[in-house]
Amino acid sequence: MNTTFLKSPSAAEIQAAAETLPFFDELRVVVAQEFDADTANALEDYVKTVPASTALLFVRPGKAPLTNPLYKAIAALNRAVSFNPLESDQVQAFLQKRAKENGIVLDGAAANLLTQYLGADLGALENTLLMLGAYVGFGGRVTGKAVEACVKPSSEYEVFKVMDPLWAGNKREGIRMLASLLNDPAESAMGLSTLFERNVRTVLNVKQLLMGGKSEAQIAQILGMKPYPVQKAAASAKKRSYAQLANMLEAFASIEWKQKQGLAKAEESLILACQENF
Repeated sequence: MNTTFLKSPSAAEIQAAAETLPFFDELRVVVAQEFDADTANALEDYVKTVPASTALLFVRPGKAPLTNPLYKAIAALNRAVSFNPLESDQVQAFLQKRAKENGIVLDGAAANLLTQYLGADLGALENTLLMLGAYVGFGGRVTGKAVEACVKPSSEYEVFKVMDPLWAGNKREGIRMLASLLNDPAESAMGLSTLFERNVRTVLNVKQLLMGGKSEAQIAQILGMKPYPVQKAAASAKKRSYAQLANMLEAFASIEWKQKQGLAKAEESLILACQENF
């Protein structure tokens, strides 16, 4: 009741939520996600005057934007917190530990596949592990086949699979995979478009740094990314001009706005953006 999640909010929406008094409690929690640079810049001064009855959280993936005015204002208040993502071997160790504690025999290949499907979400991983343990039965072994049969990959994983052929120039296969994904009732076209936008933004950021003379190793450090994703993003960035990538980003970023304005459905805009930009 006293927790509000705001996705792609405007500065005014964030302020309105933060100024709302908590209902029969001492604190209201407002979580802002996927906000753009204009929103962040507009809140530079406001974060210094947020009511004591509100905990206002700004959440963003990736490396903290050290030069962003909002980040600097929050850091000056000693309120900036960074959580480093778990390494693959740490996630594997967590899974094996939980498997042992619950009497589940977990193959290394199955643990690796679970990590690919679900990322480093420890809660989702543990719940899925217990479900797989029940599926194979007491004393049974959780294998890669069991994971493939029972576990639905995350949206991030599915989008990564779709983007691979698109960046490689195989538009027909990429569009086919995207259409199949959009037909899945468990998926949201708006959510998928956000993931597409994030992927393109990463390639654009890598392109900009490459143009500035940075090496792939330096880019990985600057963006807080692993070497392999940077290598793939760099390969895609080298095939297109900066202007092409900027136009591509604009096409994906405008999908949500078009749907909110009643101009086009997110599903149609997403497929059209892929058709026109790959």
